[in-house]
Amino acid sequence: MSTSHRLILSLAGILISGSALAVQPPQPPAPPAAPAAPSKKISISMGSGDGYALVDSNEDSVTMAGTDVDGQQIKQLQRSLKGQFLWFRDQGKGYVTQDATLLARVRDAWKPSQDLGFQMSGLGKQMSEHGKAMGELGSKMGAHGAAQANVGARDVAQLQALGRQQQELGRKMGEAARRQAQATTETARRAAGREVERLQQQMEDAQDAMEEVNDRIATAQEREADKVDVLSRQMDQRGKPMETLGKQMEALGRQQEKATKAADKATRQVIAQALSEGKAKPVR
Repeated sequence: MSTSHRLILSLAGILISGSALAVQPPQPPAPPAAPAAPSKKISISMGSGDGYALVDSNEDSVTMAGTDVDGQQIKQLQRSLKGQFLWFRDQGKGYVTQDATLLARVRDAWKPSQDLGFQMSGLGKQMSEHGKAMGELGSKMGAHGAAQANVGARDVAQLQALGRQQQELGRKMGEAARRQAQATTETARRAAGREVERLQQQMEDAQDAMEEVNDRIATAQEREADKVDVLSRQMDQRGKPMETLGKQMEALGRQQEKATKAADKATRQVIAQALSEGKAKPVR
């Protein structure tokens, strides 16, 4: 297996085991966030505990956690309350608070986790760009094969098709990585991870097939095959930034996991204070 194979495979494993942070509006259907800039509509999903949601009606943004968030109740509150509020569930009952001090504590608690999520999305975009460059090199290899006088038409067509396939797979892999960073639920995050793994396998298969075709070309015309080998080395060099990005993604994932847990703990402390001090009202 070539270096580029191992680098992409390593990256896929990192993405699949990444953080549970997700960025996306909670209400369907939702417009996708622009890749180049963070969305104002933010949702953070966690796997356990009573649900809560920090909502800003003015900016149409929601930060959620827990497995039992009542989306319908939150929508009703958005229509009746102005500005920001914290909705939460305690012992099966819904509550809401608009205490400015408490809300500020929740916002501050979640900001590091949200910032890390945006950084992960940015890394996904970079991965897409590198994948596209690797695909373009693959296309050049196919075009070079077409110029070889003794290469059969079947090998030429196969190389060109594999080059186009790698370019498309590189683009899809970057998109899947961004979807994983922006997933709103654990289920969506895992689905995106599985998509990255599937695309990685397809890219590895395509690269193996391309190397087999190049081996046939090299046997028929060794001198021209040396030029193809230069392109192969360039492709391996292009794979090195992917390794760096993978390590960065892994580090961000660990930081994000810690930040998310800390934010959830701080928010639940705020909820406890709101209940004990009478700063939360039951939702009817």
